[in-house]
Amino acid sequence: MKRTAKIGLLCILVITGASGSISLAQTGARSASLFVAPPVGIFTVDSTFTVSIYVNTGGNFINAVEANLTFPPDKLQVVSPTAGKSFLQVWVNQPTYSNTAGTLKFQGAVPNPGISTESGLISTVTFRVKSVGNAVLKISDTSQVLLNDGKGTNILGQTTNGVYTLTLPPPAGPVVTSPTNPDQEKWYSAENVSFRWEALPEYQGFSYILDQDPTDAPDDISEGTRSGVQYKNLEDGVYYFHIKALRGGVWGGVTHYRVAVDSAPPAAFAIAISPSAYTSNRRPLLALETTDVTSGIDHYEIKIIPVTPQNTSQAESADRDAGTPFFIETVSPYSRQLAIGRYDVVARAYDQAGNYYQATSRLTIANPIFEILRDRGIRLGGAFIVPWPYAWTILVILVIVLSGFARTVWQWHREIEEQLRSGVHTHPSVVQKLDELRRKWGMGGNKKHFVFWALLFLVGFSLFTSASRAQTSGAAATNVSVQPPVITLFPNSISNDDILYIGGNASTPDAQVIIYLQNTDNGDTVSQNVATDKDGAWFFSFPGFLNSGRYIIWTQLKVNDEISPPSPRLDLVVAPTAVQIGTQRLSFQTLYLVLLVLFGALAAALGGFIVYHGYHFQTKKRRLLAGIQKAEESIRRGFALIRRDIEMELATIHKAKLAKELSFEERLREEKLLKDLDMVSSYIGKEVWEIEKEESEL
Repeated sequence: MKRTAKIGLLCILVITGASGSISLAQTGARSASLFVAPPVGIFTVDSTFTVSIYVNTGGNFINAVEANLTFPPDKLQVVSPTAGKSFLQVWVNQPTYSNTAGTLKFQGAVPNPGISTESGLISTVTFRVKSVGNAVLKISDTSQVLLNDGKGTNILGQTTNGVYTLTLPPPAGPVVTSPTNPDQEKWYSAENVSFRWEALPEYQGFSYILDQDPTDAPDDISEGTRSGVQYKNLEDGVYYFHIKALRGGVWGGVTHYRVAVDSAPPAAFAIAISPSAYTSNRRPLLALETTDVTSGIDHYEIKIIPVTPQNTSQAESADRDAGTPFFIETVSPYSRQLAIGRYDVVARAYDQAGNYYQATSRLTIANPIFEILRDRGIRLGGAFIVPWPYAWTILVILVIVLSGFARTVWQWHREIEEQLRSGVHTHPSVVQKLDELRRKWGMGGNKKHFVFWALLFLVGFSLFTSASRAQTSGAAATNVSVQPPVITLFPNSISNDDILYIGGNASTPDAQVIIYLQNTDNGDTVSQNVATDKDGAWFFSFPGFLNSGRYIIWTQLKVNDEISPPSPRLDLVVAPTAVQIGTQRLSFQTLYLVLLVLFGALAAALGGFIVYHGYHFQTKKRRLLAGIQKAEESIRRGFALIRRDIEMELATIHKAKLAKELSFEERLREEKLLKDLDMVSSYIGKEVWEIEKEESEL
């Protein structure tokens, strides 16, 4: 069908001389407009009304019109579109509509030379009113008015929509009012709904019903002559109360009364803070977004509560000076310039019945670790500024210190290299064995063997070792005969680095709320007074930090000389998250950050030191152990030669002993040689040839 419509319209444009489409600006023609009549109106449920769609060509000649309209299908229903009396002589298609999608469509054309008119009727549409509310008959942006210029230029420049108020019919029966829902157009949160109606003496009875049909009628059975009724625990939704009166044995007309009930708050939501809830950006964006399935979201309110002392006094002073309310109505996203500190952001989403959901989020505006100020220097932690001359001086000193350390490391390596060039014979363990070898060898008198073997194990290795180790958290007040106020603001948790705040609503404006805070550990109790505003709202931030511990808090309301009984007590635990140093307070968060930076820097330095020197230690250790092993092997062989010489000398003494008795000096010599033989054997163990001999004997 759509394809046929497009082909038909194209054929008409060809017949009338249209061959393309260009913009209105290129033609210099005045713009045309589409509008509906009547543009406004008030119509009752179940009635019908007619709307006409017109075109004003703006003094131009046009040859085709396409008008696309939308309407709310839950409130209006098309009874019949009619093409009668239209200036359009050729319809591409009969006017089409959809009561499901809420759409209307008209497409038509006129032959050459076209038409120029200020109020050319395109079509009329008859609607039936289905329900109460506001309905907009909107001309869509896809509509067109084509100029008869041979190019099919769309000259539509303006549209005028229709806005209609849809109400219930005027009372045909008793006049009805509702104490709980006085305005039929508004939503209310009360689940219990009551109705009242006039009971004239001539009325013999009433029949009534409550349902969700706007045009329903009660039956002809009388419910009695009472003048009111109450319905309890209604579910959320829109209801209609229908009533008629019996007079003179005849039932009269029906009165309809609309009530809208929404007792549920909007859906739970979280405050989205951009760039994050912990940021150095002093103008964060606070996004508030939720839904309400019944009556819809009406508006958002927000309050930013400082929990650091310096910001608390500034914010309260600013609010008093500006006369701002307790909560500020806002739209999402909300942004405001904030000082450094911590804040509780409290946001409320209200639906059209006045219900609200309250969300709270902690926002911390922190100083950046450092900022580069072009003409001033470097600001560290937002606390102090290092001017450029001092900054360059510190950098130069740092470079000098690092250069000195680098020079020391370089000297260490030079010493290592020097030891490697000198050889392993300078190593203490090797020197000790060499001295023993020289001494023993000297006893044998054979010096040239010593020189030969000593030259074999002179290998150049040395040892350098280095090791380092690094190691690296309210109460409500009520009144007496005056109803107690309700606490709506009280922190879920607090630390001894946060400011305690409490707030709520009271039934009496311009009264005094007395807030009591008692430390349950030592019994100390303090009290503070705060005034309620003209709406009964009150809010108070305590002037200083609380010590860590357990507290209870309660309130009373004072109106003139009357004081309410104490409100229910609320428990409060203040967690220790700050260190008191004299008159200064250092939060654990700051302390942890400083320690983390220090330990991180220390760990990084030590880690680099360990990795660097550990690598060189392992490399040079392997080289040194290899050299010592070779040196000890050479020394062992030297001791082996000494042992053979000792054994040969002992053999000579043994032969002499067989021939004659040894002299005293010879016996001493034999004993000395035997001791030396045991000592030398302990150095070198068994020779290979001795092991082979033992194995052959087995």
